[in-house]
Amino acid sequence: MPILRSRPSDLISATSWGSALACLVLLVGAGCGARPLRTSEARTESDAGAVPVDPVTSLPRPADLAKAGDTVAALRTPLPEAAVLGVVRHLFEAFHARSTAPIEPDLDELIVDIREASSLPSPGDRMKFYFLTDLATRLKGAPFDQLDLEQMYHSQEVELYAREDLGMPGRPQRPNAMGPDDVLVRIPIATPRLGADVLFGEEIRLLLRREGTTYRIHGYFESVPR
Repeated sequence: MPILRSRPSDLISATSWGSALACLVLLVGAGCGARPLRTSEARTESDAGAVPVDPVTSLPRPADLAKAGDTVAALRTPLPEAAVLGVVRHLFEAFHARSTAPIEPDLDELIVDIREASSLPSPGDRMKFYFLTDLATRLKGAPFDQLDLEQMYHSQEVELYAREDLGMPGRPQRPNAMGPDDVLVRIPIATPRLGADVLFGEEIRLLLRREGTTYRIHGYFESVPR
């Protein structure tokens, strides 16, 4: 069988066709080359249709209770009842010791008179110094040291009232000076008299105002028989 040989004209035609095909591939590749990737920018809240909310510029004053109409409330940790009873005990420790020292740290700078409107005319409010001066004079004039604390009052009979609990039938009147977080304390006296000596009235009322983690006596009332 004769061997087939390529003619020069065939080689030239093949070469020309190959070159043209290669150029075509390069042109197509250049036109359809991969484009550089771009990351899409994050959508803003306005693009997403979110409704902006005004932030709270400042927190309300901390309180012990939240009201029904409050949208934002800052609540304080409630103080235990022992904090109130501790102040009461210090007062009667002062009577028993016939010294103002036990009660001095528990006094506010202003002690207001919280007697009821039906009582005798109010002698007026007193600064801490004058309250202590009057109390010291009273302590020196009667034999308070002859009674133990348990004979003066019974801790289980002490009554505590929040502001919203007062003014109802069978309960004490709300003092005008009482703030929203104050506590009114009613202390029935167990031994008002010792022989011919009048030591106490029938009850003592204290208006306690919170200061941090403690209470201070902001108001005082006692109807002492003359």
